Amino acid sequence: MLRHAGVRTIFLLVAAIFFALPAARAQIPGLPSLTGTSASSPAKTETQTTAEGASLDDLIRILETEATRNRLIESLKAAAYQPGAQATAAAQTAAPGVDDLVESVPEHLAAYTRSGVEVLQMTAQEALDLARQGLNFLSGARAIDLPRVWQAVQPVTIVALAVFVALAALGFLDRRIGRWLNARANPRAPLKRLLLVCLATLADVASIIVSTGAGHLTALAVYGGPPNLNQALFLNAFVLTELVKIGLSAFAMPHDPALRMTPFSDGQARYWYRRLALVITLLGYTFLFVAPVVQTNSSIAAGNAVRFITVAIAFAAMEGLILANRVRVGRRLQKSYRGGSRTIQARFYLFLGTIWWVLAGAFVFALFALWLSSPRNGFQFMLTASFKSVAAMAIGGLVASVLKKVVTRGVRVSSGTKDRFPLIERRLNSFIPKVLFVIRTLVVLIVVGVILDAWGLLEFDGWLQTEVGQRFTRSLVGALFILVVAFGIYLTVSSWVEYRLNPNYGSVPTARERTLLSLFRNAFTIALGVIVLMLVLSQLGIDIAPLLAGAGVVGLAVGFGAQKLVQDIITGAFIQIENALNEGDVVQLGAVSGVVEKLTIRSVSLRALDGTYYLIPFSSVDQVANMTKDFSNFVADVAVAYREDVEEVKAAMQEAFDEVRASEQGINIIADFEMLGVELLGDYAVTVRARIRTLPGKQWPIGRLYKQSIKSILDRRGIEIPFPQTTVWFGEGKNHNAPPLHLAGLVSANAAIQGGSDGSPAAAKPPLRTPERNPDGTLIPPAGRDQLRHDGEGDADEDGEGRS
Repeated sequence: MLRHAGVRTIFLLVAAIFFALPAARAQIPGLPSLTGTSASSPAKTETQTTAEGASLDDLIRILETEATRNRLIESLKAAAYQPGAQATAAAQTAAPGVDDLVESVPEHLAAYTRSGVEVLQMTAQEALDLARQGLNFLSGARAIDLPRVWQAVQPVTIVALAVFVALAALGFLDRRIGRWLNARANPRAPLKRLLLVCLATLADVASIIVSTGAGHLTALAVYGGPPNLNQALFLNAFVLTELVKIGLSAFAMPHDPALRMTPFSDGQARYWYRRLALVITLLGYTFLFVAPVVQTNSSIAAGNAVRFITVAIAFAAMEGLILANRVRVGRRLQKSYRGGSRTIQARFYLFLGTIWWVLAGAFVFALFALWLSSPRNGFQFMLTASFKSVAAMAIGGLVASVLKKVVTRGVRVSSGTKDRFPLIERRLNSFIPKVLFVIRTLVVLIVVGVILDAWGLLEFDGWLQTEVGQRFTRSLVGALFILVVAFGIYLTVSSWVEYRLNPNYGSVPTARERTLLSLFRNAFTIALGVIVLMLVLSQLGIDIAPLLAGAGVVGLAVGFGAQKLVQDIITGAFIQIENALNEGDVVQLGAVSGVVEKLTIRSVSLRALDGTYYLIPFSSVDQVANMTKDFSNFVADVAVAYREDVEEVKAAMQEAFDEVRASEQGINIIADFEMLGVELLGDYAVTVRARIRTLPGKQWPIGRLYKQSIKSILDRRGIEIPFPQTTVWFGEGKNHNAPPLHLAGLVSANAAIQGGSDGSPAAAKPPLRTPERNPDGTLIPPAGRDQLRHDGEGDADEDGEGRS
């Protein structure tokens, strides 16, 4: 099924090529038309073209064969009926009414049918004319005078032998130079590889020049004078053909893989280079040397026959090469899509991999057909346009490849620069891909413009010279210059802020400096972006005055509609002016406390102790509690039992302070120990308070270390740290005796009081105690249990109150 579809596609492309040949000829000056009229201007006949300035040689070539003479007669006949055709066209352009439109539908269908038939007839006529032209060329082969040609070629053989021997000898030196350059190539340095490729190409060009000089010296030495006409033809053919092959070698680099800039494997590079070089050699030496010699020593028809045979062989070889690599090249083009990519580029290459061989075969066939129909003007035009297109695509692809490798490799800065400016490398690597994307886009546009200019579809050079083209070029260059300068300014200012905030170089920045520099960098970035945007728009020819007026109106509307935003900005500005908080401070804003990580013109970002990130707008901040402003204090509250001596407790607290100050954390203490005295007489403990002044934010580690020290010292001194206790009082009688404790609902207690069930008196039993339990339900052992007396007798204190 695919084969049939491909055959149909080839047929349609060939038909389109034949149909487009007359229009192409009409655009090429001096090119004769095979059908007599062109599609774009039917009134311009071949007779008129000849009369306007065609050379005598063109007229002779037109009248040389019977086919061209017949076409000239047909052109004259067509010109005779041209006025009537113009009247008919004028009548058809009149505005038809409704009835005329209904009646003209069949006429339009008939006209379209006739046009289709005429297209087929023209295509068939073109094919027949091309076949006749080929037979005419081939018929001249009988006029070749081989003995005379051989006699003319004999003096060239010695010169040619000297040239090729010198080229082979210099080939050893070229290979050594190539291996030396190949060993110094670095895949990660595309610019260096490009320089090495240029050096290798210059070495090959030098070998061609030296070999040509050897040919000239051989002619002087053997024949006693400069090269004759045939020898000069050979030397010219040698130079031009070998230079084209050197260009192909520089593109493919079949023998120096490390210098290869194109995505070919070693086998593919050698495969395509050998076959294309063979075709170039065949065409180059034939057209530049063999055919002129045959034409000079035989006839023009004989020279045309040699050219036709060579072109036919080259055409067959190229078509066979395309068909032989149809699947291989198609799979390579579809590689990214088969690998899973579904981008637009991958889909395009998927489609191109399916039809590439059809397009390439049709292009080669069009070249062959145009050479047959007009070997001087048409073929030269198409060949020149093809070479320009290939060169533009090759150079554009090379530039794109180098840019891609630069983006992939990135920019590397020295370690010293990275230490001073930690973010400069990341900024450069984030900006360079955007710049290179713009450059690649410009390269693609330039390549497309050159290709269109080469084929005569767009006068790219002429457009650039017009006022519009010059204004567009100036605007584009100016906008790019503004962007580059703006990025340089941004990079300089940001790097200076980073250097100023870097504690390893220069003076250590304070928290206030860090906050203000960060806010300055953000404000400067926004202001620079707005200014650059306005300048770029102005450079592109856009009037920015309405934009500025509109921005003012929009700003006013935002000010009225977004009052919360305005409140955020104003409150934040006053907070910064009053220096209430800075980056790195530990603050409490409302119910949230944490470290200030970031400050902007409208919000503050806090990081809590558990890692929670809070973003708080300034409009919701009614008070700021900064716990690290200038200095910090640790308040040491030590609770001891009532029986302990307060002075002994103070001495213990001073001893704990001395231990902390002597430790590694002691450098964070900035003042002597400040004893404040007894702070609280609590229900079960006496609280003694002291204070330690530390650096901002160091009160928490100092406090932890001090608590650890005071606990150890109190244990060594035997000073009790009390825990909560409860005193239960059951009252007392007038005789100062506490009444007995009655526990209702306990049968065992009643039995103990009233005696046994047989009426015997009860034996003396120990009083019943209520078991005491911990909060978790476990029993408290007797040793650690307060003695609860049920007989009403308790220990009497100084007041005579019973306590238990």
